[in-house]
Amino acid sequence: MSTLAATASQMLATSQNQAIGTAVARQQIAAEKAVAGLVAETAQGGAASGPPAPPGQGQRLDLRV
Repeated sequence: MSTLAATASQMLATSQNQAIGTAVARQQIAAEKAVAGLVAETAQGGAASGPPAPPGQGQRLDLRV
């Protein structure tokens, strides 16, 4: 194999590795954004519902004997 062909093969491999690395980085960023969105959504849902009810509130008790 000539040095020109070897250099071309090496450049192609480098280009492919760069493309794969970019795709992996984009996928990781998208996953992190999705997790951040879920965390924010959960935090908003918990804040909107307010604090939990005091113990015993909202329960029906039958005191008949």
